[in-house]
Amino acid sequence: MSSSVVTVKNHSSRAIYIDSDPNWDDQELLLDDKPLRRGFALQPDRAARISVDWSGPGNAYMMGVIFADGPDYDYGGDGFYQLTIGQDEDSGLLDVTDGGGEAKIAYSISQQTPWSMTMDFADS
Repeated sequence: MSSSVVTVKNHSSRAIYIDSDPNWDDQELLLDDKPLRRGFALQPDRAARISVDWSGPGNAYMMGVIFADGPDYDYGGDGFYQLTIGQDEDSGLLDVTDGGGEAKIAYSISQQTPWSMTMDFADS
């Protein structure tokens, strides 16, 4: 079994809310190697690792994650990104492969390997 791992770094001036995508109800998203049962607020200047245990070869649909700029993202009050993370079909590197959204934070991707990457969040 392998794990796809995303290191999330918060360089913004606000907390970033991390949650499992409800459309991926069979997924167990891990935060720092512990099951994420509900949303987590990653405070400014902090980092965390999100991951999923994965059986078989990697593909473009390995985890579904929500990153939001406030706790009220599910009722439309706060901005959010609803993203699919998996291996890019062209490069084979872990990347955002689907999804979108709009928030008061922006992200960039770096340090990509087939099974890991870093997402840096900053004020937009």
